[in-house]
Amino acid sequence: MEQDLTIRQTDVGFALPPEVVLENARTAAKALADVLSNKRKPVILNGEQYLEFEDWQTAGQFYGYTVKTGEAVLVEIDGVKGAKAKADLIEIKTGMYLGGAEAYCMRDEDHWNTRPKYEWQGEGDKRKRVKIGDEIVPWFQLASMAQTRAGAKALRNRFAWVVVLAGYPPTPAEEMVGDEAIQKQSQQQQGST
Repeated sequence: MEQDLTIRQTDVGFALPPEVVLENARTAAKALADVLSNKRKPVILNGEQYLEFEDWQTAGQFYGYTVKTGEAVLVEIDGVKGAKAKADLIEIKTGMYLGGAEAYCMRDEDHWNTRPKYEWQGEGDKRKRVKIGDEIVPWFQLASMAQTRAGAKALRNRFAWVVVLAGYPPTPAEEMVGDEAIQKQSQQQQGST
């Protein structure tokens, strides 16, 4: 079977002048920073605010992009089960696929294997929430987090440079796990007291 090689001549150059690209990015970065400064419960880790999936979606909307997440599938890696999902970066106006990302949520991560199970005990003013054991985190929650992480990562891959211009770290909050999540939780509790 013979295949023809098609050679296409393309010019290498700027799609737009760099100063125009940067001016647009600064406008988007300023608008994003304004939105983030008004969040009721920002994710603060190690003294820095991290963008959640919804924040990445906001950045994408400025440029006419969204993500389409696919089905989460059960995976096993080195004996650990979890969920894997893929997200596609889509141009809203044309529906054109422009990139994407894959992400996981595994049972060996903090908060994704088991969690405390509680019940209310007592009556009236003496009712209190009592831990009665641990329960396994439901599969649908792992699947949903894998999809959320994939969507955030697909947007991050395209818009991290704008987020950095706005003064924020380029890692999606959903990718920060372990000790960072504990710090977030304690900071939110301190803020509510």
